[in-house]
Amino acid sequence: MSNLKTLLLKDISRFKDLTYLDHSSNTTIRIFLVLSRYFITNSAFRSIFFYRILNNQYTKNRRVNKLLWFISLVMTEIKIPYTAKIGGGLLMPHPKCIYVHSQSEIGENFTISQGVTIGGNIYKTKDGRRSPIIGDNVLLGAGAKVLGPVVVGDNSIIGANAVVVKDIPENSVAAGVPAKVVKEVETSYPLLMEKMRGY
Repeated sequence: MSNLKTLLLKDISRFKDLTYLDHSSNTTIRIFLVLSRYFITNSAFRSIFFYRILNNQYTKNRRVNKLLWFISLVMTEIKIPYTAKIGGGLLMPHPKCIYVHSQSEIGENFTISQGVTIGGNIYKTKDGRRSPIIGDNVLLGAGAKVLGPVVVGDNSIIGANAVVVKDIPENSVAAGVPAKVVKEVETSYPLLMEKMRGY
């Protein structure tokens, strides 16, 4: 349960600055209220919440798991199977028409825009897998596709509507069809967003 709480807090901190809670009385109540507010008002966080519950095997009943996953899919139009591995700090700013392959492995502070597909390739395998591995602090722009057993390195940014079918090195900006590296990343996207909060 503590791991689930840690992951959810890391996720919600991408939506809202929670540092003020460290110095607050009744911290548990305040956290519960923040989580409840975003669950009710934000479909992206609802999807993340259901994913975390199922991925952490909070309930071990398969029928209940399938029911919760179906409810999440209907409520959010976001397909994140609970078998996918996603680190804390997941953010979906515009949560519509998002698909994540069931065997994908994704790092921390991942930002995924609308219309993104993270899919497998039945005709191509690498080290026994058909789905992508995505590093920490990665941004996938609107409509981007990451297909097959490719690796997207840490701190990389994949441009809108890019189609990734080959590995992308860390600290890279990739764009086009097929995606190619066009420049280096100077500041990771999550860090850039943190700096913008001050303006």
